[in-house]
Amino acid sequence: MAGPKTRPDNNFHCFEGAGYGFWKAIAQGMRPTGMSNSPDGYQLDYAKDVDGSIVHNGGMFAPQEVKLKPGNYFRFFGTASKNVYGAKSSMAGGWWLDYDNFVKVGAWAEEHDISLARAAQALLVIPKEWHDCGYVGRARLSTTMKAWVGKGKPATGSISPDSAKRDKATTPVTTAPTHLEMKQYFVPGERELLKGCFKLLNSQQVIRKGTGLPQV
Repeated sequence: MAGPKTRPDNNFHCFEGAGYGFWKAIAQGMRPTGMSNSPDGYQLDYAKDVDGSIVHNGGMFAPQEVKLKPGNYFRFFGTASKNVYGAKSSMAGGWWLDYDNFVKVGAWAEEHDISLARAAQALLVIPKEWHDCGYVGRARLSTTMKAWVGKGKPATGSISPDSAKRDKATTPVTTAPTHLEMKQYFVPGERELLKGCFKLLNSQQVIRKGTGLPQV
């Protein structure tokens, strides 16, 4: 008789079997919607743009598989998310920064005399339509997790940047500064798993200029 099923305490299963391609596609800026059967076996299905092509919007260039050791990590999230779900639930997402790259956001904000939120949008390639990066949280990762790391790709609020149907006047493309080697991590996994592995330590609003880096 089989024992009771237990929840995983890391996300290593996301890098095995069909899950590997599913989560890596998200890291690359695609939006897998499920799987379907084909003559060659099961294949991923993807969300399509208005021109019928597969969505390629945001994500990261050439994601490299790495392991994140236990420690402190940082995540920006939107004001709307904070107001609806609270800080703890808003932190249960896949995109994270380590300390070194988080400090780069603060340095960029100071250099350009802008808020930490605006600097994060620019460096992490987050269009304003996605969210305002109005809050940043610090969390303690309690166990080793696998992740993909890379530099953010161009993104828009809706259609893929390379789509022939993108209206350049109304749908601008957000791109990261080419001269700055800014890396971010995509940690795949279900929200409940991420919430259990990343323990929120503190969070603060950073929408106003001059807020500065949170206490670490």
